[in-house]
Amino acid sequence: MRFLLYSLVDVLSAAVVAVPLVWLFQRFRGERGWTRYVLSGLFVLYLCEMFDVVGIPAIQYIRWEPNISLIPFSDETGWLGVQRVLNAVMFAPFGFLLPVLWCKCRKWKVTVLAGFLLSLTIEILQMFCFRATDVDDLLMNTLGAGFGYFAAWLFFHNKWGRDSAPVGDILSLTVSILIPLLTIVLVRTPISDCIYRLPLFD
Repeated sequence: MRFLLYSLVDVLSAAVVAVPLVWLFQRFRGERGWTRYVLSGLFVLYLCEMFDVVGIPAIQYIRWEPNISLIPFSDETGWLGVQRVLNAVMFAPFGFLLPVLWCKCRKWKVTVLAGFLLSLTIEILQMFCFRATDVDDLLMNTLGAGFGYFAAWLFFHNKWGRDSAPVGDILSLTVSILIPLLTIVLVRTPISDCIYRLPLFD
């Protein structure tokens, strides 16, 4: 229970900065509307949680410690191992929210490519902490993004052609990913350290 509390504090310490910054950027770009703000806020919160779970290090803990596996599905669990399935599930919300929030991602190739690039970024960053960089994770994360896109297509594709709400472009998507990533690296630990000094954590 205490572990979950600390994990929640870490995620919220990043999200409390990242969400308003993304909203400000979207407002500057003319991407307005309460539905969009709510969905983009959930997207940023989800990314903060994911970056925390996969072990993106705070800047003061960055170390060059590569542990790389480049042979796909080389262990005995095969591609349906529990950890691999969880990796796919973890990226499904990413694939689901992208075409809902960004019209450029309403082509499946764009969403799957975005999932691949984000997963690749995570795997590269994991060379600078204690986590392993594994090609299996890259493959399953990308597959999960594809499944998420398919779910979004099933629910919403009939509305996409008639959607008159402002929708962002690839720059908006990139910034909406970079902001939570940078807050995890730069501000999560200083803010959470201040929270841990409260009497609740004595």
